[in-house]
Amino acid sequence: MAWKETNVFEERMKFVVAWKRGGWSLTDLCHEFNISRVTGYKYLKQYKLYGIDGLKDKSRRPKYHPHQTRKKIIELILQERKDHPRWGARKLLASLSARFHMIRKWPHPSTVGRILKQNNLIKPPKRRIRKQSIEQPFSHALGPNDIWCADFKGHFTVGDGKRCTPL
Repeated sequence: MAWKETNVFEERMKFVVAWKRGGWSLTDLCHEFNISRVTGYKYLKQYKLYGIDGLKDKSRRPKYHPHQTRKKIIELILQERKDHPRWGARKLLASLSARFHMIRKWPHPSTVGRILKQNNLIKPPKRRIRKQSIEQPFSHALGPNDIWCADFKGHFTVGDGKRCTPL
């Protein structure tokens, strides 16, 4: 059995077209499309007000962010960064809070870092090229305990207190 692929916009269009053709009560039409009457009225109202665009999904993004950083503070941060291009978020924040005592709520250093990153004022660190280890190929062992290997980190103190340097 093949699956029937549909999307929300097409289903809403079919609902409106069926309503415009007539022959259905709104209750029956909503039951046919498996939606509530409130939702059916909502789709018809959006179609009357905005046309086809009213049936598309609207953004769920909030229109207002109550904790958003104020533009004046962002401008101060960016100006301070231009004056001191090598300073990071914490030092910029400390400098600004010392200079502007009247501002009580400063953003968190991570927010300042994000503001700098969004304005392309932070360069990503250079990636270090990983050096490949230079190891000698192992010799072929002819029997057990034929080849020995020892690792050492440097000097060590022997039993009589003298310093021993292996190489």
